[in-house]
Amino acid sequence: MTAEYQPNDFDGKKAARVMVLLGVAIALSLGGVAWLLSGYRQQVQQPPMSTLERQRLLPPEPRLQADPRQAGERQLARQRLHLDSYGWVDREHHIVHLPLAQARQLLLQRGWPDEH
Repeated sequence: MTAEYQPNDFDGKKAARVMVLLGVAIALSLGGVAWLLSGYRQQVQQPPMSTLERQRLLPPEPRLQADPRQAGERQLARQRLHLDSYGWVDREHHIVHLPLAQARQLLLQRGWPDEH
């Protein structure tokens, strides 16, 4: 009985050439990107800000909001309360607003309303 082996068709020189070419291509690509970014960075550089530009400008009087962050949080709380409550939108046409979870359930049960 003779042993039959699979022939070895691997050419190490070709593989080395392909790896070298791939490395050169990657190096050229990275160099090109670096060159483009350096040109872009030089275009974008602006002169330093003057003292006038660095000053904090306040809006004109009257400045009615003493604490805008707190006012925004109160507004969000009011909106959340409205979204989680029941009420009439148009009493004549029997259109109501209801909590989102219940609205989703009704939409799944009844389907999308007709145009009428």
